[in-house]
Order: sequence, then C-alpha cells, then structure tokens
Amino acid sequence: MTFYEVFMEELFLKGEKKIPVWGISHAGHHKRSTIIGQPTNEEIKDVENSPDIHSLKGQIKHKIAFIKNHIPANKKLILIGHSIGCYIILKMMDELPRRKVIKSYLLFPTIERMLVSPNGVILGPILMYLRWLAILPVYFLSLLPQDLQSRLIGWHFRSNKVPGCAIRGALNLFDPTVAANASYMASQEMHEVKNCDHKLVQRHLSKLCLYYGTSDRWCPVQYYSEIKEHFPDGDIRLCKEGMEHAFCLTSSTKMASVMWPWIKDDINK
Repeated sequence: MTFYEVFMEELFLKGEKKIPVWGISHAGHHKRSTIIGQPTNEEIKDVENSPDIHSLKGQIKHKIAFIKNHIPANKKLILIGHSIGCYIILKMMDELPRRKVIKSYLLFPTIERMLVSPNGVILGPILMYLRWLAILPVYFLSLLPQDLQSRLIGWHFRSNKVPGCAIRGALNLFDPTVAANASYMASQEMHEVKNCDHKLVQRHLSKLCLYYGTSDRWCPVQYYSEIKEHFPDGDIRLCKEGMEHAFCLTSSTKMASVMWPWIKDDINK
C-alpha cells in the first residue's frame, strides 16, 4: 500500500479529513506484514498463517478478513481497486453484504485475459515458468546497503518524478521473500485471470465503475470497447487524462482529482 500513500492522502484531504481512508497491502508484499495502527486479531492471524495466503484466493480472503475485523459494521464502504486489486474486489463483492458497499471503483482493471494482453504475452511465460530465476538477482541486491538500494531505484525512475512513497514501496522488492511472494501471486494471475466473468460483473454492475487507460498494456482499449459493448448501461469510462496503468508512480494527485467528484456524489446520495 506504500505506493498509494499520496493518492490516499489526497482523497483524505479532499474529504476535509472527515472521511476515513483505509488501505491494505497484499499479504507478504511488504517487509512488515502487520496492519499499521490496528491490532492483529485471531481471525487475521488465521488468514495470514494460512498456507495459501500468498495465492490469489488467499489475498481475497485476506482483504475480506480486514474489512470484517477492522472496519465498523455500521460503516458503508466505497472500494477502490487498481490492476489485480480490481479482480480481488469483484470476488469480494460476492462475500460482502450488498448494503455495505456503496460503490466499487476499478482502476485500470486486470479482470480478464491477462496472459494474452500485450504485457502478458511478454511477461506471462517468465512469471509462470521462470520466476525463480528472477529472484536470484534480488538475493544479491538485498545484501546492498539500503541507501544504495534507494539510489538504484531512483536511477531506474530517473526519467519520471516519482514520490518518495514509490521509492519506499519499491524497496520492499529488494527482499527475496517479498519478491518470491509477489512473483508467485503474479504467476497465479496469469493462470487464473482468463475470460471476463460476465455473470459476476452483471450481479454487481449497478455498484461498479470501471476506468480504463488509453495506453494500457495489461488491459488494452480493446478490452474497454468489448466490455462497454457487453454492458452498455454500465458505468465504464475511458481515461481522458493520459494516465498510465501504474498511475501511482506519476499521477496520484491527478487521479484523486478525477475521482473525488464521483466519490462526493456517491457519498451525498
């Protein structure tokens, strides 16, 4: 969740600090797997100790457990997911009380055909069959001082002005265990996120907003056009701001500004 700190802060400020903004990382994708500022109760411990916690299904259980155990039952929710988080939210909506969720925003949604997307064609075989080879360099990089690791990340992002939270988030990937967990989940995404579950989308269509990019290599414009045609009455939008799939690296403030009027309308309904 470190990558999204600026985005979350912007939404919190736009709500005049009156509307709580909760965020949760994927289990095992952070060096510290605790929930900051919240006690870890027995159910959360059970989920985190589950043998499949780092799988895609385990991550869904992890998020549901967080909501059930750390968000007051009388609070209504607006869910915001990004990339594979959108797939997770769709699955979660079947498990959450319908009256609890006001709206779910799916940003650059990887909810279908990941393996045959432009990025999936290139990265899919590596993630599915050669991911352990990618972890070996991480082991050696993990031996470097953190200051040098930060410099390497800064050099990687040298052509973009990324916020400090993105640097801190990327530092997690220098941990071999985190890299292994993240690559394992990514390999499962390639296997499991196939054809769009139209029945699932239809069940929750009235509470969904799907937001696609114009240059997204994980969910290309073709996917937007096809789902828009399949659900002509759905709230399905195409980005007009030129934001990229990884908006949290360069466009967190812009994304928050785009979304806030929509969220404000949802709150006032």
